[in-house]
Amino acid sequence: MKPHPVSWDKMRGAMLLVGLLFILPVLVACQGQTDSPTASAAASEPPTTGESEEPSVAPSLAPVDPVSFGVLRAPTGALAVVTDEQGWYEEAGVEVEFNSFAEGGGPAIIQAMGGGEPDIALLNLATVVLALGQGTFDVEIVSVAADPAEALPLIATEEIQTVEDLRGKRVSSPPSGGLYYVLAATLAKFGMTFDDIDYRPLAVGEAQAAFVTGELDAVVSSANGAVIIQETVPGSHVLFDGTMFDPEDNYASPDVIIATREAVENNPEGISRFLQAFHGRGVPYVNDSATHEEAIEAIQEYMTSVGAGLEEIESTTKSVEAIEFYDLETATELLSSDGFRDALDAQIQFWIDTGAFEEAPDLEGVLNTQLIAQ
Repeated sequence: MKPHPVSWDKMRGAMLLVGLLFILPVLVACQGQTDSPTASAAASEPPTTGESEEPSVAPSLAPVDPVSFGVLRAPTGALAVVTDEQGWYEEAGVEVEFNSFAEGGGPAIIQAMGGGEPDIALLNLATVVLALGQGTFDVEIVSVAADPAEALPLIATEEIQTVEDLRGKRVSSPPSGGLYYVLAATLAKFGMTFDDIDYRPLAVGEAQAAFVTGELDAVVSSANGAVIIQETVPGSHVLFDGTMFDPEDNYASPDVIIATREAVENNPEGISRFLQAFHGRGVPYVNDSATHEEAIEAIQEYMTSVGAGLEEIESTTKSVEAIEFYDLETATELLSSDGFRDALDAQIQFWIDTGAFEEAPDLEGVLNTQLIAQ
């Protein structure tokens, strides 16, 4: 079969995707050093009344070991870096060392954490559940960070209007992890399996580029890729995403923050301070209307620096606003909620039913609700 002719617009879009998703990033994490980290004063001193007054002094924080954080090229991970750039980890009394996993993605982080480094990372729940079920590594879930349900859609060409229309069509996702789960759960909702489609397992960047050049009929994309594809390929549209499941489907695949058990045992205060700063300062920075645009610009600047940024701020805004970031109060409540545990159990059962692993992992001690609550 002859390949479909490819227009320059599509080829340019594909080149853009390849450039964004495969350029080797250079991550430079500059962290200020102090001999004794302290919490900064929240506001300036009030005017004096003419009498000598002792200035208020922020209480000293006991020193803790640095925390290493695994960074993926996604808005959620970028927000963690922006939190550092704003100095909020330093104010919380913890030094954060950033390790880039732009090229290897979630599987590379899982392999690295199995060896003990980095201490913490932000991954999609599906990636974590698969690794736990397959006995890949020993970690604890210490936070529910965000919900990317709308940001990771199944995108199809114009002629495909329903999920059932995917029968026999060329559809791609990575072979495991959160994007794979979106596709698997979507097919299952409509009584279909991978046997009903022409499944092409590809890395997300390769899949998105192949869709733009007409080699695929549908693709599960990343947050940035979803924006680029729909701006590049006429008629392409969101066929289904995580917000379209019904309550009885028990679908949930949030981004979670995990920590190695060794880090939890040896540096719990450091992890707690990281969570307090990320959820208590970083998330409000992007959620608050007064700082929303500034935060998005900072996220775009970081993403661009590692070869994954979008050129137009409007496009970055669409990508970021498709993600629901959880502040400290919400994240704390979610981690302890029956709803999150039910979603975790439902996803484990889904993977057992699909043959990803045979037995449910032992969740005793996996959910750590204490560190975020300190």
